[in-house]
Amino acid sequence: MSTMKPRVTSFAPQFLVDDLERSIAYYQKIGFTFGEAWEGFYAIGVLDGLELHLKEAPKNDPERQHKHNNDHLDAAAGVDGIEVFYDASRTLAMRS
Repeated sequence: MSTMKPRVTSFAPQFLVDDLERSIAYYQKIGFTFGEAWEGFYAIGVLDGLELHLKEAPKNDPERQHKHNNDHLDAAAGVDGIEVFYDASRTLAMRS
């Protein structure tokens, strides 16, 4: 019987986005690199060995409003140096 403890070796959230090219450009600004998008609707970004999947999908306004009203999160991640990362993300968001 093994005493090795299982551990997560990858985690890849998928975000539904309105505009794939615009979303790729945003995540590139914070350090993600992307390969070629599949059929123009799906792309995978990589940063520090982590993956982020982006899928262009039609809006569902009632569902989005429900998530916004109830503070539903899409994903969360741990980041060393979060203050610097947060400041950079805020600066980018204000320019977008």
